[in-house]
Amino acid sequence: MSSPPWRPRLRRALVPAAGLTVPLAAGLVLLTPGVASAHSLESSTLSVVVGEESVETTVSVALETLDRALGTAYASETDVASYADAVTAYLGEHLTVTGADGTVWTGTWHDVVRESVEGIESLSATVTLDPAGADPSAFTLAYDGVVEAVPSHEAVVVLTDAAGDISTAGVLTATDGSLRVGEAAPTGLADLVGYGLHHVLEGADHLLFLLTLLLVAPLVVRAGRWERGAGLLPALRRVLGVVSAFTAGHSLTLVAAALGGVTVPSAPVEVLIAVSVGVAAVHAVRPLARRGEVLVAGGFGLVHGLAFAGILTDLGLDGSASVPALLAFNVGVELAQLAAVALVVPSLYLASRTRWYPALRLAGAAVALAAATGWALDRLGVLADPLAGVEEAAVAHPWVVVVGLAAVALACRLADRDGAGRAGSVSVDAGPATGPGSRLPAQRQAGAGRPQRGRPPLAPGPRAAGAPGPAPRAPRTHPHPQGWP
Repeated sequence: MSSPPWRPRLRRALVPAAGLTVPLAAGLVLLTPGVASAHSLESSTLSVVVGEESVETTVSVALETLDRALGTAYASETDVASYADAVTAYLGEHLTVTGADGTVWTGTWHDVVRESVEGIESLSATVTLDPAGADPSAFTLAYDGVVEAVPSHEAVVVLTDAAGDISTAGVLTATDGSLRVGEAAPTGLADLVGYGLHHVLEGADHLLFLLTLLLVAPLVVRAGRWERGAGLLPALRRVLGVVSAFTAGHSLTLVAAALGGVTVPSAPVEVLIAVSVGVAAVHAVRPLARRGEVLVAGGFGLVHGLAFAGILTDLGLDGSASVPALLAFNVGVELAQLAAVALVVPSLYLASRTRWYPALRLAGAAVALAAATGWALDRLGVLADPLAGVEEAAVAHPWVVVVGLAAVALACRLADRDGAGRAGSVSVDAGPATGPGSRLPAQRQAGAGRPQRGRPPLAPGPRAAGAPGPAPRAPRTHPHPQGWP
């Protein structure tokens, strides 16, 4: 039995697509779970600052997570003073610092503050620890707050030593709840690269903004409408333009905010990030300006940079970050950005060469606009984000999104080839131009012999008796549209 005619086409299209997508998706999956996020519902942060005579530790935890551990409803209460003592008492019970001589240090809690970090309502409290004359730079820290109730929770410990050097000392978990702090603390630059990378890969808003702008990278603007671009190299140049503009924008404000030059409340920044996704979606539907995706990437990149700086604030690096620490964090951000581009651009370009891409582009823009609306309403306090579950699932399983997009692009390609094949299979055999055996539409038959509009009728020339008439002209087919909405 012969194989179906579509099977060779499927094999030819599937092999290169799989060869490109699978290793990239595998790399993203391997990168995603390796390092705890510095600020999320699944992790807390302990910022430890070693002074000459004391040690200060600031514990920051998401209120929703704290409520889950304690069975409380602090997230819905705006008066922090009403529950500050209860929270510090709980944290004090689960934080123990022991000096090198085995003495347990006493502490005084203060500065209980509620704040929004990366759109997550969080509570931070600071304790000043007294080493009682012992060396404050050598001690053992044990902490199991929240972890004792939620075993999957983690606590990231960020250390600032007496010399002002900042490092990530370690991650406390349910199976390893203590760490020793001494003179051999790691530099932590590799950890900061990991935090930058995971901050982007675990942030649906940053990724969706970039990917929505890339929807139009394979296209060009003609007469105020999106149309298919000229080829691969121009598309890659447009991708490079979008990525470069976004990098320049967020790097500028990240450095300025991290070094203390710019201070902006996190709440309006988070709302503006939602707005940026909405603007990118509108531009994907109808171009706002020629090369507008570059302008949007650069302009709103400034806003995204302020959000990136929020993670450094959460790590205790605000206003005091060293240049190597900033560079390490930014390298992580760029690695995540490049990984996302490498994973989705091949599929977008493949789909853009088909007649189905306008529908795919509009569907992607609609998803981005819906997500942006949900984020904006949630961050303004109007309505809880109705798509939160979908976003968490997409971030937790990025390979599903990547492979799903590749499958859609492949389906568009196969459907486009099948349509072209059917259109090209119309018979062009010489036959009667009219009559029952004709393949021409009835309207064309009825109009046979009429003069074409704008041309004078041609006088019949002399023809030998019995000579056949001219063969009918086969109708022209256009399997692909020339202009897209």
